[in-house]
Order: sequence, then structure tokens, then C-alpha cells
Amino acid sequence: MGGPAAIRVLHVVRTPDLSAGGFVSYIDSLRAGLHGRDFDLAIESVFPRNQSARVLALKRPVSFFKRVQRRLGHTDVLHVHGIFGWHVLLGVWAARRVGRPYVLTLHGHLHPEMMRERQWSKRVYLRLVGNAILRDAEAILVTAPAEAAIVGRRVSPERIRQVVPGLAVPATVPQRPDARANPALRVLFIGRLHPHKGLRELLQAMARAHDRGMDLSVQVAGHGHAHELRRVRADIARLRVHDHVTLLGHIAPAVRDRLLQEADLVALPSRSENFGFAVAEAMVAGVPVIISEGVGLAPMVRHWRCGTVIPVGDVTALTDALLAYRDPQRRAAEGARAHAAAVAGFSLERMGEECAALYAHVAAAHRRRS
Repeated sequence: MGGPAAIRVLHVVRTPDLSAGGFVSYIDSLRAGLHGRDFDLAIESVFPRNQSARVLALKRPVSFFKRVQRRLGHTDVLHVHGIFGWHVLLGVWAARRVGRPYVLTLHGHLHPEMMRERQWSKRVYLRLVGNAILRDAEAILVTAPAEAAIVGRRVSPERIRQVVPGLAVPATVPQRPDARANPALRVLFIGRLHPHKGLRELLQAMARAHDRGMDLSVQVAGHGHAHELRRVRADIARLRVHDHVTLLGHIAPAVRDRLLQEADLVALPSRSENFGFAVAEAMVAGVPVIISEGVGLAPMVRHWRCGTVIPVGDVTALTDALLAYRDPQRRAAEGARAHAAAVAGFSLERMGEECAALYAHVAAAHRRRS
């Protein structure tokens, strides 16, 4: 007789577009962590690309609901990413109709900074359906203690599971370019063009550092809404830093890896990040970071002394932090500690083990109740 059948897990997301944010990286890491185990992962999405969609454009959501309901007939667990959006509402509705358990990964959606965007519609949604979706989930996955505390205000703590995303971390510190070959500090920003990411504050700090005699450049990898891009370009012109800022748009993973290899520093002064994949990827590459207290990895960066953590929105502190990294010895020491932190903290195997145990528990509990 053969062994037990593989546990089938269906992930539902708004879009599988790589430019949509960290949840795509999360699923990729989970797939890698579960490799070789008896799990079958599939993904369904509402929209094929990361683009704004009119609420009344119902053709894709209706099709999504039908596909999810059909696939759930042969699925053990539904894994929903986020709490807002068509994919959440319709995915959970389909699970209830078919009688399948579901778990949630919130990806920072309940962070106060994220709740300020369209806050009234979000509050109404949570009151009408969102809180019930949270309440009925078999488990809610978070990536950091700060997010667990936020979610714990709405659900019982025993249903919250902290699972740190894993990454492929080389055993030794990646080779860095010789700092003497390029005396200008090369700063890399990876993230969507969005007000809460802190890019405009970084540009202000860059201009101030230039005024204090520092030679640095900033590469911006990521894209966003056209109106935010216009604001960023206006800031670049107003601050007169156009010769020192490169807007790259969305980049492929191979390009990202090359940019990390060439960067002296990664800056992500976000108002909120439940985890911060760009920061984790910098640490894997052995690059020191400047981040805000709103980034989920801030406690880890402090503990390992592999970067600088500044108050949210503090341009003066961000400027001082940039100036401090003129010292190549400091960059090298913090980069080595960043890689050591990544080896210790970002295990694909551990992520796979923890999610595998959770899926197995949820599927077994559902079978006992059925």
C-alpha cells in the first residue's frame, strides 16, 4: 500500500504579479520550504496583473469564485493572503459553501498605517464581514511579534502563529565590490512607489547629505501608481538630485540580485512593513540596512547590529544615518553581521516545517469534525 496522500493547499491572492509586493515572495519561499514533503500547493488569483480594477468590473471576480469553489472540492486547506479584497471575500465564501477550513496570512493589512488608507471603507468592511472572517479562520499567520500584537487585539492569541519567511541563504558572506573602486555611497531602495514606503523622505535625506558634502547615489527599484511617480519626480527636480537618482521601475529577481551585490547600503524607511522582504534580501547579500521602527525586522536588525533603525518619518535621523555609512569598515562589519543574522533567522526548512505542521493539524481537525 502507498503512503498517505499529499495534503492539498490552495492559496488565493489578488494577483500573482511579482510587482504586487511581498506576498508573492512569501508563497515562493513557502513552496521552496515544502519541497520534498507530501504537500500539493496551487494558486488562484482574481487579476492577472498588479493593476487597479474597478469595483464594478465583476467578470473576473465571478470567474475566480467559480474556479476556487470547484478546486476546493479536491483541496484540504484554503490559505488566504490578506484580509481586504475580492480574493478574501470570495475565497472564504467558497470555502464555507464547500465546507473547507481556511487559514489567513495578513501581510500587515491591519497595521495602523495601512488602516489609514481608505480607513472608513476598511472599518465598514471589517465590521460587516472582515471580523467574522478573522474569527472563523483556523489560524492566522504573522511574520513578526509586532504584527502578532496588532492581530491579538481582534482574535484570541492562541490562534495566532508566527512563521518567519525563509530565504535561500549562502553559507558564506557574498563577495562585495572593493569600496575604494567607487568612493560614492551606493544606496538601493527596493519597494513599491507608495507614500508609506518612505522614498520621499529618503530623497530629502539624500539632498541634505549632499549639502553636507557626502557623495552618494540612490537607485530606486519598484513602481507604483502614476500619481505617486509624479510626486517622486517632482521631489527629485525640486531637490536638484536628478543626477544622483535612478528610477529603475520594476526589476526581475536576477537584476535585484545584481543590484544588491553592487550596493553599499539598502534603505527602507517605511512607515509600516509587517516583515520587509527587501531588508531580508539585503541581509542575505551581506548589505547593511537603514530601516524605520515600523519595519517588522527592526528588532532583529537592532539585536544583530547589522544596520540602523530610525524613528518613522524622521528625515534628520535618516540623514545622520546616511552620513555615518561613509565609513567602509563600518559597512563591512555590519554587512558580515547581516549575513550571520540571515543564516540564523531566515530558514526555508523551518518555514516549511512550521507551515507543514499547521496544514496537517488543520486538515486532520477538519476530518475529525466531518
